[in-house]
Amino acid sequence: MARKIGIFDTEQQAITAIEQLEQSGFAKGELKVLAKDSEHSRRIEAESDIHVDELREMESASDQDGSSSFGMAAATGYAGVGTNAVYGITGYGAAPYAVGGNPFAAAILFNDDEHSGSLHALGLDDDEAQACSQALRSGSIVVIVETDDSKSLFDKEGGPDLSRLGAAEAVFRACNASVIAAGE
Repeated sequence: MARKIGIFDTEQQAITAIEQLEQSGFAKGELKVLAKDSEHSRRIEAESDIHVDELREMESASDQDGSSSFGMAAATGYAGVGTNAVYGITGYGAAPYAVGGNPFAAAILFNDDEHSGSLHALGLDDDEAQACSQALRSGSIVVIVETDDSKSLFDKEGGPDLSRLGAAEAVFRACNASVIAAGE
């Protein structure tokens, strides 16, 4: 499934983009909207009639089902001897030593981007998840268009993108998206 991601600084920009995407023929099922929390999503849901996934809500759900980063590390066996150092009980050294000297496990436990798991669950790759996470933390709104369509047979290398994703990008540009990313 191909996707186009638009990051908007204001709720109004996102609402206008959603309206224009729908006018361009995109169905609600092809649109995903992400916001930091309910404070950032209420107006969008009210004015666009599109459900907004709230990052804090998604993270709460993943924590409740045991898929938080510490739970994943423990489940995979990386949170063995030395995890007490994570909590400062033993007082030993740095993060790599906190999980028996395993830097991979330390990266899981001390992941700077605690949102990446929730964003990966939506199908975003590492780069997309990182860009979206940074935007969401700053209060931006993310609009994702997903479609099975690809470039049409009429499109030539270097020519205009006449695909549906090209139409989505045109809407994102017209609505002043601060970042536009292509996904695969």
